[in-house]
This record gives sequence, C-alpha cells and structure tokens, in this order.
Amino acid sequence: MDIVSLRAHADDGLPFRIKLESVNKGIGLAALLLPFVLLFVSALGNTCPGIDSISHYYYSRLGGDILVGTLCFIGLQMTFFYHLPAAPGGQQQAVDGYLGHNKWDILAARLAGLCAFGVALVPTTGKGCEDYGGLASRVFLTNTQGGHATQAPDTPVTGTASFDFWATLGINDGLLTYMHYGSAAGMFLVLAYYSLVVFPRPQSPASVTATGLCHGNKRLRNLAYRTCGILILVAIGALLYKFLRSFGLEDPLQGFSAWNRANLTFWFEALGLVAFGVSWCLKGRLFGLLRDEPPLA
Repeated sequence: MDIVSLRAHADDGLPFRIKLESVNKGIGLAALLLPFVLLFVSALGNTCPGIDSISHYYYSRLGGDILVGTLCFIGLQMTFFYHLPAAPGGQQQAVDGYLGHNKWDILAARLAGLCAFGVALVPTTGKGCEDYGGLASRVFLTNTQGGHATQAPDTPVTGTASFDFWATLGINDGLLTYMHYGSAAGMFLVLAYYSLVVFPRPQSPASVTATGLCHGNKRLRNLAYRTCGILILVAIGALLYKFLRSFGLEDPLQGFSAWNRANLTFWFEALGLVAFGVSWCLKGRLFGLLRDEPPLA
C-alpha cells in the first residue's frame, strides 16, 4: 500500500477490523476450556488432585498462570472491545450488526470485564487442598531468610508459608475476601443477564420471519441461551450458600463438612464457566453453529 492510499484511509483506524462475533467466540472458548485445562494440569501429577475451587488453582503450578491469564484475557475483551459505534446525532446504532444491544448492555459487559480482573488479581485465600504433603504448590513467604546475593546459589530460602498474597503486604484479608467473591458474583450475574435477556433478543433481520417470529435456528439458540443462563444462576446459588456457610451461618443441608471433600465449589464454578462458554460460543457462531439463513421472500 502506497503513501497515497495510507493517507486516504488515515481515519479508518487499524488496517483490520475486530468483529464482535469473533470477540464472543474467543471469550466463550476461553471460559469453556478453562475447567478442563485445569483438570488436565492436576492430571499431570505432583499437584493436589482435588483442589477445592477453580480460584484455588491460583496456588498450583502452571494452573495459576493459566487461571490468571484466562481471566485477564476475558476481562480485556469485555472491557475494551465491547463498545457502541459512534452515531450521528446521538442516535442508536447497531453493534457490529447486533441490533439487540444497547448502551446498558455494553456497560454491563464492561462491568463483567472489570470483575474478571478482580477475580484474577485479588486471589482467594486458603490452600484449597486437604493435603499438600509431597506435592508442588505455589505459596508466598513472609519473614524470609536466606537467598542473599553473597550466599551460594543453592542456599535454601526459608520463611512462613502463606496462601494469601495480600497478607504478605500486611493488608487485612476481610475486605479482599469480599472483593474476590463480589467480583466473581458480579461477573456471573452479568453473564446470566446476557444469556437470559440480551442474547435471546432478535439481533438481525435474518433471525426473524416477515411476521416477526423467530426462525427455527433462532428458537434453538434462545433455548440454549436460556438453559445456560439458568445453569449460571444455579451455580451462583450454590456458591452463595458456600459463601454464607464460610461465615458460620447455620447449615440447612447439614452437609457442609462434606462440601470440600467432594470439591463441590470447583464443580459448581465449572458448571457456571461451561454454561458461560457454551452461550458465548453459540453467540460467536463457533463453526457456523446454528447460523441464520436469510428468510425466503
């Protein structure tokens, strides 16, 4: 491309265009694959085989990098790539052809993105494993001794192990615990809203007939969206129960002692992530799945 062409397209921005459909697909795949990748990390060995929650993978080898990287990827996409295009006179304009999105939906997506950053950067506390004996784990050390530059490279570094990053900075973990759980709840609530409210809206003329009724593919997609939204709400309810029990409230199910042994927090979080991933992969038309065909005249 010569300088004349570059100047002619100077206001076009990047020489390529990022479609919201591709963003949805990327977000969905990241969320869908995360629980399975973390389980694979555990299957590699030398890591706790039954970590209590997905958040506690922060303290596992490799799993912590995958967890933080995936959440930051999702947060980046939802915070910076969800936006309304400029419209003359302040009129509403379609978002990459998605007629059913409005500014409140965009703000909700950005909120979910910020919450994803919160879950990643304010890790949960506690080791999340009944027994780390003989296994590899990633911890923080306080009151460290050894490791001075004048000592031999293989001199051991000792200290007090902590499964709480912020405690090493002397920050009270009460507020941070609320931030972590609040960020997770905020993210999942927005995702449920998208699956139950935003995605089922007619988004393009191809998704409806001349009479305004949804096509067969659109009806199937809406059924999948709403099913995923309900599953996300189920996951939120289960995690809310776990959160309230962590503050010593009465256990109506009389089974909280077995909760961690069964790693139910992990499985309910995985349920929410898989439902989230399926919904957004479907919205991103992964492999052209249930894509609409223009209606016949």
